[in-house]
Amino acid sequence: MARKTDTFDYRKKAEELDRVVAGLQEPDIQIDEATALHAKGLRLISELEDYLDGAEVAVRKHLVDNA
Repeated sequence: MARKTDTFDYRKKAEELDRVVAGLQEPDIQIDEATALHAKGLRLISELEDYLDGAEVAVRKHLVDNA
């Protein structure tokens, strides 16, 4: 996950995940490459989910604070 001093670029991470998925769909992909892409995809999914969870908490807090 991105460090607090870094800015998280959701679009960039989502595009990277799209590239991973496209790579996994290649018919001639080697098992070693597929395994590495799979691991990278799982990491990206985790980072994106963490970001979305944090965004949801922030929105809910904002709604409560401004109700």
